[in-house]
Amino acid sequence: MIPEDDKEKRIQHKKTFSKEFSRRGFLKTSLGVGVGAAGAALFGSELMGGNVANAETVEHDTMPVEISSDYKRYSKTSLAPVLTSPGGKQYFGKRMGVIPQDGGEGWGPLEFAFDDACWSIENDINQYKATLGYKSQGLFSWEGKVNPNVYQFESPEAASAIIKKAATYWGASKVGIAPYDERWVYSEVFDAKTDMPVPNELPFMPTHVIVMAFEMDYDGYQTAPALPQTAASADIYSNMGVTSHKLATFIRKLGYKCLPCSNDTALSVPLAIQAGLGEISRIGILVTPEFGPRVRICKTYVDMPLAIDKPVSFGVMEFCKTCMKCADACPSQALSHDKEPSFKVSTATNPGVKKWAQDGLKCITQWGAVGGDCGICIKVCPYNKKQEWHHDFVKLGTRTPARPVLRFFDDLFGYGKISVEDALKKFWNK
Repeated sequence: MIPEDDKEKRIQHKKTFSKEFSRRGFLKTSLGVGVGAAGAALFGSELMGGNVANAETVEHDTMPVEISSDYKRYSKTSLAPVLTSPGGKQYFGKRMGVIPQDGGEGWGPLEFAFDDACWSIENDINQYKATLGYKSQGLFSWEGKVNPNVYQFESPEAASAIIKKAATYWGASKVGIAPYDERWVYSEVFDAKTDMPVPNELPFMPTHVIVMAFEMDYDGYQTAPALPQTAASADIYSNMGVTSHKLATFIRKLGYKCLPCSNDTALSVPLAIQAGLGEISRIGILVTPEFGPRVRICKTYVDMPLAIDKPVSFGVMEFCKTCMKCADACPSQALSHDKEPSFKVSTATNPGVKKWAQDGLKCITQWGAVGGDCGICIKVCPYNKKQEWHHDFVKLGTRTPARPVLRFFDDLFGYGKISVEDALKKFWNK
């Protein structure tokens, strides 16, 4: 006979299994298996083995993004028209509590307190200036004693492995290393004391840049454009400061100079692409194989002998040509509906790079309207999925001829369409 406690466990297990293996779950799983099998048939059965996110990745010796021959370095001051626009003033007014919020679902006292807590490190220590792009602020300080006794690594490969281990140990989700490339360094920045434009001069000539991507909370982003979405971003900005400070201290103790950076000093997206962390997207931000566009990026310039990573592609730009889900969902229509990327420019975009240009003024107008970072484009992106095997197989399908129908299934299963009310309940009760 089966003991009573074992019977109860088996009954409970069957109930749990039945609940989880719902019709919706069955359809998702079936789709994942179907697309995965199609991908294996089209690209070789070896893709079925190991980590799908890695198997579908193709490495490149050069940037997989077309750069014009007359490309000129971008000036951080180009963002001034966006930041000082009516939408920008409204956003910062609500952000700083000068302009009252309209309230509504997701904007109650609980959410405000949570958002303030997530911003606390960035606000209280970095004075919010690191996020705004002022260099050498708070935990991202460029000041620090460098050990005169230089630690000698066995090889650049060994040095890179140690740096990546340390950075991930202290909180980074992904780490890549790129060679120093002056093209992505801002030509001008704002002086933190005077707010006047000044030439962007580095105190030493770096050899490499360590680029770190940090995953933002999935459930927080499902509440977009409500405040927990902004809190998910804020939490990472605070955490990036802590991680970067520890990494900078580690590097200096080993006898090397470094410049920890947040949104300052250089363009983060091209550096992340160059460091092999992901691809550019229609949104204009980085999409990673593991977390989609749900990441924030920071970087640290160093004078260390490091082994570099290669840029990668895994089907994002090809998928973005037919998907357009982010552009359709954008309340302010700030994202391009053009099928192909181009050298077109819009407000505050970086010219000379073939991509889909985002309209910064329209985007900040939406931020001002909601009083937060919006995040709808990231929420609805089909790449914005948790790391689960059936999701990995569907991502694999973005590199097959099946890619045009994948958005249809994404919509069919309701991804990115959860109501703010339901998303809030899930966020707080999970």
